[in-house]
Amino acid sequence: MVCLIKLEKYDDLTLFKKDVISFLEQFEAENNLILGVLLSISENESPLLMATVIKDNEIGLVLLQTHPRQIILSKSVTYTSNEINIIGEKLSNTMQEIPGLIGEKKLTTDLAMYISKLKGIEVGFVMDQKIYKLEKVVKKTNTNGILRRVVENDHHIIKEWLYQFCFETNQSMSLEEADKKAKLMINTGNLVAWVVDGRMVSMAYATRPTQNNITISYVYTPIIERKKGYASDCVSAFSQSLLDLGYKTTSLYTDISNPTSNKIYIQIGYEAILDSVVILFK
Repeated sequence: MVCLIKLEKYDDLTLFKKDVISFLEQFEAENNLILGVLLSISENESPLLMATVIKDNEIGLVLLQTHPRQIILSKSVTYTSNEINIIGEKLSNTMQEIPGLIGEKKLTTDLAMYISKLKGIEVGFVMDQKIYKLEKVVKKTNTNGILRRVVENDHHIIKEWLYQFCFETNQSMSLEEADKKAKLMINTGNLVAWVVDGRMVSMAYATRPTQNNITISYVYTPIIERKKGYASDCVSAFSQSLLDLGYKTTSLYTDISNPTSNKIYIQIGYEAILDSVVILFK
């Protein structure tokens, strides 16, 4: 039996959403990045790439690029090595330049290795990640603090924290960019802080809401306040507040090389559901 693999590119955002959202929603937390980004795109925006991989006349993989450095890959159906190579060939023929990929570890790595051979370009592994999902908070807060929404008066602190967060996670962000990002995040109303004795000691941000899931990101505690349980309490209280709003699950990405944060999230009640990887082509 011959298996047919096709790569279908889209120019129409509305049609793309119509075709792929139900596929992505089968695994909402695993697809929190691609689904959340897709749902946030307005009709007057034009993503750099919208595509599906069709296997035996059914969608098996969704690709979306809105960021200049990487294409997001959805959770996929199972592909053989040969099928992954075919996807790599079709993607290489479709795109003059493939900057990078982020997605489920094995598929993304195998695809990247084949593309690197095909195009004669070097693969750079940026970060090994895990995606976690929470349905119920297990560990309640321990410290004598409160969760509150971050407001405009906190801007100068948040700007610095964002800058430090990006520095520690190897993401390039200037102080000027951190200043703008802080303003945007505060204005959404989705940025919170854990406050102890009147001072902010940790922060977290809710982003990419989907029908049943919302993602927590930018979890940061300044060095001077670490090892006191503040990040754990901030994420625990924030996760509970998001569940109380009606979300069935919350999700987050972690850097596997940071065992402390991974341990914290598991204790709160987060369950690892997918290994992910960020790859850039050099």
